[in-house]
Amino acid sequence: MKVNMLSRVADGMFWLNRYMERTDGMLLTLNTFYILSFDKELDDSQGYQPLLDYYTNLSKKQISEAQFDTNFVLKYLVCDNQNNNSVKNLVIKARENARGSQDKITKELWEHINSLYHFMNAPDLPKKLETSEALNIVTKLNKDFLLYNGILQVTMPRGLGWCFSSIGKHIERCLQTISLTQAYFAPIHYNLEGTEDLLYWRRLLLSLSGYELYLKSYSNIPHNRKVVQQVIFNPDFAHSVIYTLSLIEVYLNSLFKDNNLSEARTLHNQFGRLKSSVEFTDYHNLTNKQLEDVLNDTKTQLIQFSTDFSKLFFSYT
Repeated sequence: MKVNMLSRVADGMFWLNRYMERTDGMLLTLNTFYILSFDKELDDSQGYQPLLDYYTNLSKKQISEAQFDTNFVLKYLVCDNQNNNSVKNLVIKARENARGSQDKITKELWEHINSLYHFMNAPDLPKKLETSEALNIVTKLNKDFLLYNGILQVTMPRGLGWCFSSIGKHIERCLQTISLTQAYFAPIHYNLEGTEDLLYWRRLLLSLSGYELYLKSYSNIPHNRKVVQQVIFNPDFAHSVIYTLSLIEVYLNSLFKDNNLSEARTLHNQFGRLKSSVEFTDYHNLTNKQLEDVLNDTKTQLIQFSTDFSKLFFSYT
């Protein structure tokens, strides 16, 4: 391998940004659902279900019991020690990875992760989530993760560490986009010709930071096919499947430059097939079944690619 970085450090950079991206996506979705839960006019049949389905290991029975319980959801997702994907546990794991890669990340980034860690471990945080302060806490955390992404972008050197961290970040973002899209298309049987209104799609679009762009780009109805166009195929939308896959390809190319090992070529080709299957899908003539298959297949192949990538670069696997 011509990649001159300790596998332990590369692994730390990769997982630091996967954990931070997962937390960022979860908080954005939680903030969206929490604010919309105050709107009693909305006919909301799912509640927090899409969030609990993707970000927790709760059973279907537990999810159906908790999907409209805002107090439970806030505490379970933000600071429950028993939930592996709570913000608290994800920040702890991110900080461990940052500590192991400290000579490869900037002082500003480390200090920001550290301050987040101390905020999440404050003993009075669970109690505050039961009060009117809850919205302020979720809003503050959202801003902290926007700030994290800004510090990352502005201060980090564009070397091998940047490549590993960017691949981890965009694998995570792509999987989030696919899973949330499935959460809204599965209940309507992936019906691209359906008449779901903008209120139905608002949660999905807000959860992916894409509502404003959608309103500017697609003003007239019907929405179902246009939502797919934005969240899967729009190369200018930062959370779309094709945009995230394109960025993974850029950083993969950097890692594999001048690398002639057969394992590297195999992995490169594997990812090329995955990206091409999305890139060359004719979304104008996409059928309901093809939409379901594209989402399922891309998710399965991306999880497999992530596993194979880890085996190639991180010696512990």
